Amino acid sequence: MFKKVLSTTVLSISALAAMTANAAAPGVYVTGQVGYADTHLDSKLGKDLSNNGLAGRAAIGYQFNQNFAVEAGYLQLSDSKVQLNAYKVPNTPLVADAKLKLQQNVIDFAGKGILPLTTNINVYGKLGVAYITTDYTAHGKIPGIPAATLDLNGEANIAKHKWAPEAAIGVSYDITPNVSLDASLTHIQPLGNNKPGNIDFAALGVGYNFG
Repeated sequence: MFKKVLSTTVLSISALAAMTANAAAPGVYVTGQVGYADTHLDSKLGKDLSNNGLAGRAAIGYQFNQNFAVEAGYLQLSDSKVQLNAYKVPNTPLVADAKLKLQQNVIDFAGKGILPLTTNINVYGKLGVAYITTDYTAHGKIPGIPAATLDLNGEANIAKHKWAPEAAIGVSYDITPNVSLDASLTHIQPLGNNKPGNIDFAALGVGYNFG
């Protein structure tokens, strides 16, 4: 009986050690992600000025234990440009050759819940807030007048800065206790008036834990 109990205890300890072998230790971590973002601005600005496409995110966080972390990140969305001839300058009788430009980026802060499935695989969910910056401008040249850049956010009814709730789900694979790969889907939902479009970001990434 004693041998059976001893054997069971040893096996349990061995299994626990194996389960934690590749688990990330508490501490600071960094991640980098690249993927595709859909900003849903087509309906407001037209398909020619859509900035859907390649996007990248970098983040730094702190993992308290195997189940919870917090992080802050920066998401850079694609820029889009359209060249227009004989562009009517808003609120003036002037006509110019102009280049329309759309730029967006996001700073986010989130809590991250983590559920280990195996020794190497984890699923996670994130809830937080995002601060979206949208710059919609026209750089125009009118004969006899110096070139100027106009802010078109008001004309397009899009706030230059907007807070929004954010949620994400993902799965990660720990290659070592310090290095991991992950795949995720993030949704940012602006609220209120003058809001930009929702942002959906599907990405693959790599992370490094300094713990």
